[in-house]
Amino acid sequence: MPPSGLRYIVEIDLEKFFDRVNHDKLMSILSRGISDKRVLRLIRRYLESGVMENGVIVRNMEGTPQGGPLSPILSNIMLDLLDKELESRGHKFVRYADDISIFTSSQRGAERILASLIDWIEREKIKRLTQRS
Repeated sequence: MPPSGLRYIVEIDLEKFFDRVNHDKLMSILSRGISDKRVLRLIRRYLESGVMENGVIVRNMEGTPQGGPLSPILSNIMLDLLDKELESRGHKFVRYADDISIFTSSQRGAERILASLIDWIEREKIKRLTQRS
């Protein structure tokens, strides 16, 4: 049930998020909080483990294995900046992995939130692609 008075919900599912996670960027973020190189190597191996297609293992160069136990945790780490942005704007929201629900009191407010959030995500994506880890 949404918070009191907030009758409209902006629902966002970040398209192909799990398929597009940049391994180097994720590992850079993880290395800021994890000092044990063995753990970092294990996570890197998990990310690059690949999938079997027609009897051949194809290594993953980006993305996280969907349905795996670490994928939601890793996505939460990657999307922490988004959470901080939503909090700084004072939004009431719930996010699990790449699914986000933002609660608001009007349809017009929901439309404004969606438009500004799409702009913010696009700007951040461009910034991250042009910055070194």
